[in-house]
Amino acid sequence: MKTRKLVLIAADIILLAIFIVQLVISSRDTTKYFSLKEKPDALEIITPQEKVILYKEDENWFVGEQKYPANLATVDSFIDAVSNIRALDKVGSYNSGNNAERYEFVDGKKIMVVAKLGGKVLRTVEIGKTAVSSSQCYATIDASKDIYLVSGGLKDTFDTSVSAARSTIVVDLKAEEISAVTVTDYNSNNSWEVSRTGSGEEISWNASRTNGAFDVEKLDAGKATKWLESFANLFARDWYADDEVLEGKLIVSAKITTANKTVNVELFELPKANKDDVTQYYGKCSETPYLFKIGDSSVKQYLKTLEELSK
Repeated sequence: MKTRKLVLIAADIILLAIFIVQLVISSRDTTKYFSLKEKPDALEIITPQEKVILYKEDENWFVGEQKYPANLATVDSFIDAVSNIRALDKVGSYNSGNNAERYEFVDGKKIMVVAKLGGKVLRTVEIGKTAVSSSQCYATIDASKDIYLVSGGLKDTFDTSVSAARSTIVVDLKAEEISAVTVTDYNSNNSWEVSRTGSGEEISWNASRTNGAFDVEKLDAGKATKWLESFANLFARDWYADDEVLEGKLIVSAKITTANKTVNVELFELPKANKDDVTQYYGKCSETPYLFKIGDSSVKQYLKTLEELSK
């Protein structure tokens, strides 16, 4: 037999073998999908540390009895995770041997998730230990005793807290509607204000301060606009507990004025336990009754002087 024919026959045999292997693999595919047709309007997440209750009222999501505004991106990730679960394989039964302990479906280790709509339970998920890969874990779904290996980082998603589920928004204004900002620096006992009137190319600027006159002609319109509109948004790094008592030094305050409202912000510096510690700050705002942690960059933005906004 000619060499060319032998090569062709060998190639055909290899292709046939590959085809057979693919058939065997496809026939053994154990993947199972658990999808919800309806979208939950309430979630109950019980972790080893705490219980997190989220619920929707009108078009807004809240956290707990205190009705903290919820982080909508976090809520969306919760809903997507509980609504679309990809189980790679069934690994055992909840009732068999010591599987509950083996896969960590025990108090102090497991996470329970309940999704509801109009008070009706749509889905329950019990999450056990993380698998070899952090993007996989073991779970039971919809009160079944079957234990599945689940993909998608389900445990990381729901290993959460009340603080993590809360919105970080402190101030949320329309930048173009801000007409004036007044800042007071308590370290220098100086106060300054930048304001604008008109719109488009017809904007007129004014600037003044308590510690010496300022020539408004020196004000750079581009820098002033960027600075003024930076006060439209303020985000908390984290929230303090409602009963937290803090003894900080007031370093700067701001009054932000729009056509419809005035927002007041106060930023405080916490005392250092040691001189080498990083300075930490917290804030108060008329938009929320809760104290919040704030970063150094936000404090610096509030303390920009008129000279820094000059041409």
